[in-house]
Amino acid sequence: MYITSMTHRDELFELTLRWMNDDFDPEDGKTATRIFLYESAISSVVVNRMREFLSTLFQTPLQTERIRQKHALREGIIHYLPRKSSRNMSLVESYRTNPEFYFPRLPIDAILMTTPDRKLVASGRIKQLNRIAEKVSFRVVDALFQEIKAEAKRIAGYRAAEADVSIAELESSPETMRRDFFEAEAKVSLGFKNKGVKIDSQSMILNDLLGFKIIAEPEMIDLIPVMLEKESGFALAEIEHHTGDYKAVNLLVDMELPEPEELISRLRGTDWSIALKRGLDPEEVRSNAGEYVEQGERWVRVEIILTTYDELMESEFGRSIHELRVLRLRQRQNYSGPLAQNAAYIVEYLLALASSPTVVLQELPVKMYGRYLPETIATSKWALYGYDVDSAIVNAFCPKLLCL
Repeated sequence: MYITSMTHRDELFELTLRWMNDDFDPEDGKTATRIFLYESAISSVVVNRMREFLSTLFQTPLQTERIRQKHALREGIIHYLPRKSSRNMSLVESYRTNPEFYFPRLPIDAILMTTPDRKLVASGRIKQLNRIAEKVSFRVVDALFQEIKAEAKRIAGYRAAEADVSIAELESSPETMRRDFFEAEAKVSLGFKNKGVKIDSQSMILNDLLGFKIIAEPEMIDLIPVMLEKESGFALAEIEHHTGDYKAVNLLVDMELPEPEELISRLRGTDWSIALKRGLDPEEVRSNAGEYVEQGERWVRVEIILTTYDELMESEFGRSIHELRVLRLRQRQNYSGPLAQNAAYIVEYLLALASSPTVVLQELPVKMYGRYLPETIATSKWALYGYDVDSAIVNAFCPKLLCL
C-alpha cells in the first residue's frame, strides 16, 4: 500500500509488496510498528495545521471533540445542527424511530470541530483498518484483473486449437469459462510464490487515510479551493465534483510539512509511552525520531470534502448514507476471488501487527497464492495480542474438568 498521508510511504509500500511476494523478514514487524508510531505523531502536526486553516477560514478559534463510534457522530451532527428545516427534522425523526437501522456502534476515529457558539463547521477522520485493507485490495485487483483475463483468453485459445477452431468459433459454457478464469487466476497467483510480481506504487495508492470535511454555505464552498491555493504550504492536487444522490466537492490537497528541525522540535514533546504497548522501547523511539523525520518526505496528502449542512444530513441520514455507498461499491467489484481476499488479509494483518505488542514474527499466516477463511485470519490477528481464541463451547472432546 502506498499511503500518501505518510512520510515514509515508499518504505511501507516496498514492505507490503515484499509480503505479497512472500518475501518476509522477521524484522519487518518492528519496521511496520515504527513507521505507524512515528506517523501518528507527525499526523497530529498535520491536524493542528488544518485546524489553524479552519480557524482562519471561519474567523474564530475552534473547539475539538473526539468521536469513537458512528452513532455518536450522528448524535453530534444533530446536536450541533444550525438549521432545522422540515427535511432535516424529517430525517432526524426517521433516525430516532429506528437508530439501529443506521449502522450504530461502528468504530471510527473522528473529531468534530465547532465554533464557540456551538456551530459545527468541520470534522476529521482516520480511515479504519479494515477499510484500508479493503481499498488496497481493490487497487491490487484492478492492477491484476486484466492480466488474469488475458491468461484466461490464452487458456481458451489452447482449447480452441485442440478443437481446430478459432476463439471466435469456440463454444464455451459458463462453467467452462469459470474454470478458465480460475485456472488463469491460479497461474497469476504463482507469480507471487515465485516472488516475481511487480506492482507500481500508483496502483496501490491510498490518498484518503486522513480526511477532513468542511461544512459551510454554498458561497463559502465555492471560495475554499481558491483560498487553499493561496494558503502558504498548501497545493491543490485534484478537485472532483460529485452530483446525483451524493453531492459534495472532493479535494486532494498536498500539505507541506515544517522544516525537519522544526518538526523534530515539535515531536520532542510527544509522549512515547504507547511504544511499550506496541513492543518497542520508548527511549529508543524518542532518540530515533529525528533520524526518521530527516529520512521522510517533506509533504503529505489529505482529502478535504466540502459540503453544505443539508447535504451533510443526506449523507448521514438520507438519500446518500455513507455506509450504503460503501456496500454498493463492494457489490460493483468486477472480481472478489482469492487474490483480492488475500491482498486484503495481508494488509489487514500488517496493520494489526503495527498496533499490537508483537514485533517479531516467524512467518506470515497468509500467502497471496493460498486459500483461507476469515476465521484463520481472525485467529492470527488475535495471536498478535497474546490471545488464543478457543471457540469450543461444548468441550465434548475434553470432558475433564481441567479442560473446561
